[in-house]
Amino acid sequence: MAFLSRLFKRADPPAEREEAHRRGMRDAREHPLSEFTDPDFQPAYVTEIRALAREEITRVDRRLAATRTALLERALGERETILRELGRADTRPPVNGHARPPSGDGPASAADPFISIAESRARREEARRRVLVEESNAGVQRSRARIEHLTQEWESALIERDHEVEAVHARAERLIAAYKSGVLRGHPRKEEIPSLWKGEVVAMDATGDRPAAVSGREEIGRILREVEARIEVWHAEVLPRELPAAPETGTTPELTRQDAPKPPPGDGPGDAAGGGG
Repeated sequence: MAFLSRLFKRADPPAEREEAHRRGMRDAREHPLSEFTDPDFQPAYVTEIRALAREEITRVDRRLAATRTALLERALGERETILRELGRADTRPPVNGHARPPSGDGPASAADPFISIAESRARREEARRRVLVEESNAGVQRSRARIEHLTQEWESALIERDHEVEAVHARAERLIAAYKSGVLRGHPRKEEIPSLWKGEVVAMDATGDRPAAVSGREEIGRILREVEARIEVWHAEVLPRELPAAPETGTTPELTRQDAPKPPPGDGPGDAAGGGG
């Protein structure tokens, strides 16, 4: 196994294939004929190569598991950031049992352009609160976008894992082919060697359907769905009908300002034009 371990650690495929070829020639001279002529028998070299390939794939899967853990930790961190922002008391409308101060849109405000000190203070506080809501909403949307990006990172990790496993299998196939060519060259009864040995062809596994891949998608997706539901509830609570849900482009929605007083009758352009009549 030490010989094969050295092969798997080298970065020069032609050199490692040449070494496997020489190993095949030596084994053909030293090993019994049945080791090579029985198609249901797996030569010791093939067994060793497959064992090393499995070990390498296990290391690849461990790295994938570590990536999954790291991505979930980041997703949970962004979730905590979102929940902290959604729980801020300074973004909540005042709850004191009284109606909100008039916004200047009604007939009373049109008839009376003056507002009380209490109403002026309430308007300033509401304006400050809405600025805080805008800032909080921007941070929440950034965290939500980062969670969404983590799902893409997980899919990329799965693709990378598949590529690594495919490379391991391809390398094992090349080594086994080089070994077999050495056996065919060195064996005195090479015509009796079958076209395929047991274990010479190994099917690739589909990572996308494996439990680790499915659970990674589900867990990150569950976190994303949870925060999206909470953000929607928060939008409805802090500014009912004034803070739209975030569009699919990921941009931060602007808060609508509806408390700007309308000009009293007679100040508009149409009234000015018709006032002289």
